[in-house]
Amino acid sequence: MKRIILSLVCMTAILAACTKSEVETPNGFKYTLVRNEEGSQAKPGQFVVFNYIIEDSKDSVWMNSIKEGFPGAYKIQDSSALNNEIGMQQLFRMVSEGDSVLIKRKAKDFFKNVMGSPMPPNSDSSMEMTCRLGVVKILDQDKFQEYQVSMMEEKAEKQKVYDAGAIEKYLKEKNIETVQDTSGIRYVVHNSTGKEKPTVDNCVEVKYVGRFLESGEIFDQNEKLSFPLQQVIAGWQIGIPKLGIGDSATFFIPSGLAYGPRGRRTIPPNSILVFDVTLLDILEYDAATRSCK
Repeated sequence: MKRIILSLVCMTAILAACTKSEVETPNGFKYTLVRNEEGSQAKPGQFVVFNYIIEDSKDSVWMNSIKEGFPGAYKIQDSSALNNEIGMQQLFRMVSEGDSVLIKRKAKDFFKNVMGSPMPPNSDSSMEMTCRLGVVKILDQDKFQEYQVSMMEEKAEKQKVYDAGAIEKYLKEKNIETVQDTSGIRYVVHNSTGKEKPTVDNCVEVKYVGRFLESGEIFDQNEKLSFPLQQVIAGWQIGIPKLGIGDSATFFIPSGLAYGPRGRRTIPPNSILVFDVTLLDILEYDAATRSCK
């Protein structure tokens, strides 16, 4: 992991210290090879794993794989695909582990030959785009899959630590005392009736308001909604069974127990959510229809 981080952290120093050379792909795409490790190039079927920063001439950063927490990857195709490849795809055939590359293009050409897509609407075509790219690894299919799994696990663990810290900071600032579940959920029970509590196998009927922890913005609310607990986010499966009928609580749910890195519609990836929930009733679950009755 250190090598991944250093590949871009040291990019500026590399650009200043190394002897640059201009390289041209078979289809005429030119780029600057800033650092050349002179290692083996990727073979068809292998994956080139790389970190990158993309920015424009107005000093706006468009993409940063280190900040996003996941490097890019490109699978080298059979040589029969060569004639139909854009410049960036041919570039990946020519680099080796540890190489650093600098690409500068006018915006329209950059999106065509680097991103392989049209320019985004309302973008300034006069801008110059820059991509700084560092090759981290070249991997066979099986090793690449293992690498992806380890990266996802590492990213999830970092997100878990971040979420816990953000929730703790919020609670301290708001002077809110909570109970902490072993799952990582923090919660406050506002009233307890002592009535029956559901299990994860039940259907429930609830009233709720959902907010984003960081902004406080409400993203969803409902006066009465019924659903099988098995079909909702893990945070609700863990939290709602702590309530009896008529009880209300506030749940502070880490992103990994909500919608995670994918998000959902109006919920951005890795969002920490806060729910004010009242349990109205416990309903019977119909396994045949997977619905409440």
